Amino acid sequence: MDKRLELALQHFEKALATLAEVAALPQDDIVRDSLIMRFTYSFESGWKAGYRWLRARGVDVDEGAYEVIPELFKRRLIPDAATWGEMRKMRNRVAHTYDEAVAEQVAAFARSEGLSLLQQLLADLKARADE
Repeated sequence: MDKRLELALQHFEKALATLAEVAALPQDDIVRDSLIMRFTYSFESGWKAGYRWLRARGVDVDEGAYEVIPELFKRRLIPDAATWGEMRKMRNRVAHTYDEAVAEQVAAFARSEGLSLLQQLLADLKARADE
């Protein structure tokens, strides 16, 4: 396995473990904010691991979620490009400003869909790491 991919997968796995840990806690303002932060860096680690997977296979793609996500969809590493696009938008909404209603929406998404989508990507990347 490509060393950069291996390292990216390790970072992604660690980030997801922290997200799963906080997602299991009862929600309050502090847990919500922690969940959002962990969702943000788990998402970042996820698409970066996807980028490394693509580069290890010689795919010439720019290093950015906007470019990587469609390529991962094309290669069937993510099942739904639209939902992943929504996840990217959720991440962007909380990265640049704070609004309590948006925070609630993003936290709910992270718990209901985000965590499982990211876990599935990790599993698929690991299963296909040696292709």
